[in-house]
Amino acid sequence: MSTDMYGVRVLHVDPDQLRVVLQVFVVYYDTGSRTHIPLPGEEPGVFLHFLHQSASGYPSGDKRNGPLGKALSVDDILNYEWVDTHARRFISDVRCVETLNDPPTEEQWEELHDFYYERGGTWQDEELLIQGEYEIRVTDRKWLQHLSEGQSWATASFPMNGDSWTAEDAPYLPDLAQPALTLRPFETTSGSVKFDSVEGMEFSDDGRYLAVCSDQARVWVYDTADWSQTVHTRAGDWVVPVLMWVPGEHVLVVKDYSIGGEPEEERQWAYDVDQGREVERPFQFGHRRSADGAYRISPNGTREGGFDLHGDEREPSRRLSHSGGSWDPIQCHAFSGDSSRLFLGAQQNLYVVDPAKGEVVDKVMDASERLFEMASNPDGSYLAVCSFSRKLDYLDFGKDRPHELCVWRMADKKIILGHQFRTYIGQLAWSPGDGRWLAAVVEPMGEGQFHQGSAEIAVFRMGPGEMGPGESH
Repeated sequence: MSTDMYGVRVLHVDPDQLRVVLQVFVVYYDTGSRTHIPLPGEEPGVFLHFLHQSASGYPSGDKRNGPLGKALSVDDILNYEWVDTHARRFISDVRCVETLNDPPTEEQWEELHDFYYERGGTWQDEELLIQGEYEIRVTDRKWLQHLSEGQSWATASFPMNGDSWTAEDAPYLPDLAQPALTLRPFETTSGSVKFDSVEGMEFSDDGRYLAVCSDQARVWVYDTADWSQTVHTRAGDWVVPVLMWVPGEHVLVVKDYSIGGEPEEERQWAYDVDQGREVERPFQFGHRRSADGAYRISPNGTREGGFDLHGDEREPSRRLSHSGGSWDPIQCHAFSGDSSRLFLGAQQNLYVVDPAKGEVVDKVMDASERLFEMASNPDGSYLAVCSFSRKLDYLDFGKDRPHELCVWRMADKKIILGHQFRTYIGQLAWSPGDGRWLAAVVEPMGEGQFHQGSAEIAVFRMGPGEMGPGESH
């Protein structure tokens, strides 16, 4: 028999208003280590499990016939990947309005037990249990038809990592469920593509072009008006090519990756996309620049593993100390499109820098098990992040460890949108200006495919799509 994780009670139900208020008790503890399963967050997946269980009688075997139990089979509800993505077909909003006993006091821990089971609609020591009150909005009144005030049940369901965005977020978020289009740069190339993949990808400052550079310095440029390929050329020989646009121009440069603490070799390849030819331009220093060109960063070689911040001058104007001198090397970085924020991602920690001050103004410790790539929307209010999957505990990946693409809402530092890939994600770029496009390099994981010229670019449009109730899945 599965161990119960939560107890659920209906406090109020109003089908006409598409609203139900649930009280959720934590009923699983480890009193020896003073740990417990956390209260659910505000993502709808676990609450869809709660409502389905009360409507279908699963797993107790009760014969219940609520509409939600008929709309979703047991196979549906146990397909965690599908529930992660499509719970919003049924639950439009979840708000935690109150919590109690979270965390328990030392005196409460002394009185708590490891397991609590439902007996006649109640649980022993209810006044001691960690609990939360949640206001749930559903998409159709029939999903609440089977509920009544005071109804209680136990559940072995657990929190998942599904989407929790709101209607206010929707216009600013990419539809990760389905790319608007897929670019295949290596389909137009010739010669050996062994050991070749996409190394860099950047939108021009005005968002008109998306430039792509490979490990072997192949360069492609796409016109974002119709996504036609306007440039396909070679940028010469570079050990690790770095791609960058000249500020305010449709001129690309490719140069070598510089090592922290050493001056860059002032050698680059420059190409004018509008004129279709190589040109001369002043050397573009740094590893990344802000959209307006006011700020650049370059590795500083310090024990932090961080970056220096430059103004208009080549020499660093500010040395960033993102981790207070401790070792926390930066793996990825992104400026917001308005240059007001610089985001630095270490392996697990996220740092938010005000470039004007050169100071860390916010941070999220243990933001992810591993951060790989990131891109900011124009004003820095949302951050796209490629990371290890948060879903490894309940999705079967076998020996592979693919990436998940998530979107952070920076106002409260919550992950509100995510899509589980069965691939690696190599690069991310969010278009400036209207922030209409998010581009992600998708790299196959399969044997004989990784870094063999098989990388594709998935381009997502803003505005998450949803399947309506009753549509095929």
